[in-house]
Amino acid sequence: MSQKTRNFKLLTILIAFLTLGAMAVGCGDDDEGRPSKLTFGQVPAEDAVGLETAYSTTTQILIDNVEGLEEIDMVVATEYAGIAEGVIAGRIDIAQFGPFSYVISTKNGANLDVAGALTRAKGANPGYRSYLVTGKDSGINDISDLAGKTVCFVDPGSTSGFLFPSEGLLSAGLDPMEGSTDITPIFAGGHDASILSVLNGDCDAGFAADVFLKSQPGDDAPGILQSGGDIDGILDRVDGADVNPESATLAIIWKTAIIAGSPLGLNADTVPADMIAEITTVLKEKVNLDYAIANGYCSGTVEENDCKIGSGGSEWGYVDVGGDSYYDGVRQVCEVTGATKCQ
Repeated sequence: MSQKTRNFKLLTILIAFLTLGAMAVGCGDDDEGRPSKLTFGQVPAEDAVGLETAYSTTTQILIDNVEGLEEIDMVVATEYAGIAEGVIAGRIDIAQFGPFSYVISTKNGANLDVAGALTRAKGANPGYRSYLVTGKDSGINDISDLAGKTVCFVDPGSTSGFLFPSEGLLSAGLDPMEGSTDITPIFAGGHDASILSVLNGDCDAGFAADVFLKSQPGDDAPGILQSGGDIDGILDRVDGADVNPESATLAIIWKTAIIAGSPLGLNADTVPADMIAEITTVLKEKVNLDYAIANGYCSGTVEENDCKIGSGGSEWGYVDVGGDSYYDGVRQVCEVTGATKCQ
């Protein structure tokens, strides 16, 4: 494991330890029984310090528009299971899930209301894809070529970083689970860490959410790691929409179909029903780039701005997905893969 990856994990653990300790203080209530402070949990996706500010526009709009709400504390878990555990224990009131971590949480007893899901463009259906990336000269050209290779995943509870890649591997005749003799699986802990582990030579190939490699929509635009200077370019051998190909050392060689968008869930055991309804309305009507820019929460245009709506960095805002049933497709993939986290 590279020094950069070790430092990333140590930093994530430290921040999660400090913030989880702070949660034990509890939330204050206003005179009507509504909590004046809510705790917002986020599954690990990238550098934990970056996630601390990734939702700052979202949280400020909620504070300004939800009656009685004065403060939102952000918590970044070291692993996906930590968010489900926090919700069930009553320590987390709002949580930004991946689709799989949401399904796992509800299966394990979390009482959640889906307030909305992130989308990357106004009017677009929420959703994203998982990409398989490898070194451009690795000789790995398809998912079936992963036999005998060291493969990076994100976390056993990650939708695009494990569940949907597992379906792809099983379709190729390869066992993706821990203890597999077909591949050597490694859980890197974050989408960026999975990609950087491939770049550093710790894994032969790795899976991650699309936005870390290329901006979506706009397949020929830089993703999070390119914008941050972690990688210089990317070759797309699936769709041919390369980004800075002259300096690329990594290549995308496989993609999933569109995955249901990431939901924001409200803990029905800690947040009163009327407050859930109000948060849901504000989220779907005001937590978006158009409203945020027009009302001075951030500056720029819808195309280029400094808004902080979500961790991906390219989200337009939240939209209604019709509730829990929107994630039945994820449950079906659970049945196909037989992933232990689904059980």
